[in-house]
Amino acid sequence: MNGNNPPQQEQHRIAERVAHLETAIDCQGQILSGLREEMRAGFDRVDAEFVRVHEQLMKIRTTDFRILLSISLTTALGTMSLIVKVFGLL
Repeated sequence: MNGNNPPQQEQHRIAERVAHLETAIDCQGQILSGLREEMRAGFDRVDAEFVRVHEQLMKIRTTDFRILLSISLTTALGTMSLIVKVFGLL
């Protein structure tokens, strides 16, 4: 045996270890791609939920604006009619 060349059995063991590492890396790659797909699907669901909530808030905001505008107009007209009645302008 030459001191620079490892024995045949040790080379076989190294080859097994390399094959095991390659298999583990491939498996991890598959797991990561599955995880990426799940995360994208999750982000899509979250994005859809944000869009739905935004639409609901816009509807509520429009309704609230209409209510506040009607209250303001009613108050303004009521105040004007009270001033007219008190001061007898008509």
